[in-house]
Amino acid sequence: MQRITLMQAYAIETLRSSGYTNETILEKVRNDEMADFKSADSGMDYSGLVELEAENFLGNILEDGYQVKFLTINGLTNLIRLKYGKKKGEDYRLEDFTVSELGLDDKEADELGNLLSPNWEIRKSGTGVIISPAG
Repeated sequence: MQRITLMQAYAIETLRSSGYTNETILEKVRNDEMADFKSADSGMDYSGLVELEAENFLGNILEDGYQVKFLTINGLTNLIRLKYGKKKGEDYRLEDFTVSELGLDDKEADELGNLLSPNWEIRKSGTGVIISPAG
């Protein structure tokens, strides 16, 4: 699994949540047409996607997934919102750096588990997914 920065993950998930397909993201990065991405979030820095493509990683990351190199609790909750549309207090609980009662299907839970940096662990419970600091 390719490791990427949190900002690169934000860029990818912002575009996906705005309706961009993996193919469109890759095509626009390759053709230097990223100005179009500003419609998704005008404040987002998409240059990290160019770096990934320059290393020939972007296509694989979009298709096969990624792992974030280091993820803070705020980064985790932002990714949950961007990737799954889940909001703190409505769709899950957050207490003492632990996310609980997060409703994800098995595929989504596995996907989230794969992208978490090593400082987090994920497990399933009867009330949903739990994500807590590792160790």
